Amino acid sequence: MSSKAKRLSRKIKQLFNDKQISDVLKLSNSTRFGDEFPLIYVWVSDDCNYGYIAIENIATYDRMDRDKFEQKVSGILSGKYKCFAVTSSELTSNDSYMLFHFEDTLTSYKLIINEKEDTLSGYVSKDPHAILLSKDLVWHAEMTPHLSVIARTRAGKSVLCGRYMARLMQLQGWIVEYNSAKFDRYVKEFDGKSDPLEIVERAEYWCEVMLERLNKINDAGQEKYLDLPDLVDIGLFFDEIGNLNAALELDKSLKKRWEVAINKLTATGGAAGLHLIAISQFATKEAFLPSLARVNCSDAVIMLAGAADSADERRFLMAGFADLPKRNYKAGTGVARIITSGKKWETPHFFEAPWFI
Repeated sequence: MSSKAKRLSRKIKQLFNDKQISDVLKLSNSTRFGDEFPLIYVWVSDDCNYGYIAIENIATYDRMDRDKFEQKVSGILSGKYKCFAVTSSELTSNDSYMLFHFEDTLTSYKLIINEKEDTLSGYVSKDPHAILLSKDLVWHAEMTPHLSVIARTRAGKSVLCGRYMARLMQLQGWIVEYNSAKFDRYVKEFDGKSDPLEIVERAEYWCEVMLERLNKINDAGQEKYLDLPDLVDIGLFFDEIGNLNAALELDKSLKKRWEVAINKLTATGGAAGLHLIAISQFATKEAFLPSLARVNCSDAVIMLAGAADSADERRFLMAGFADLPKRNYKAGTGVARIITSGKKWETPHFFEAPWFI
């Protein structure tokens, strides 16, 4: 830890005195020799934006009510440290400590873009495979090839995906195609399709491109597309997947073609530089990708507004993270989890989509 982080760590640790441990958290044990108190450690990141509180597990884990205990710990971080809130908790691998991960939830990290004065060129990364999503979140597509975006109508998914990500990808040299079961401006802007049959045909076409790229990589004696500089990244957006699934229910053979194509793209597309951005209003079996494709798109997930508050949808797309506190997220805000974007983002954290003014 930096010297600033160490000072903050000591100050936060001082908040957890005997009164708070015994009376508020009730984590002390009564023995014939008196009360036994757990050891406490606090770690803070060098930038002082996040960290964790480690409380010794002295046979007290069963007392934790997951729905309320994290909020109790957050309540201790009040007053001067009210900017911090506990976002998740877990046991260490040897069950010795309970970790309460906290972060600064009041400081905004969203990108504010003034279209009259700014262009997206200011957000272009030196690494063409890295897509900046917020000031503290970067999607490294070469490591986590596919992204899922779930948001209700008017929750901000089109602004995030079409207005920001797709245009930024083009500026970074990507090939971009935006397909949607509902015809909109981004389908026209990025040469996509909106008819269900044509969307399926485009998915099949990109499967052929994927095979050609894989053959080219093999012929060159390489393992991945990153080793061939002429193979640029390809961003394939598939929006309104729920509407697409509803239309495909009327044609079983076309539905089968879609499932085969999308499963192939998500299974091996990343090795060839094809990145799928799957967008839907709901994270359910009926409204999202088939099971195999869904699994391949679950390592990078963004859920906005009402979708982020749905425990069932988080369970469907981010297994193990259904029990998050209800926050009533507004349009453009929610949670994100991208496992290759640093320790912080290995678990769902508060996310704000870019804001255009």
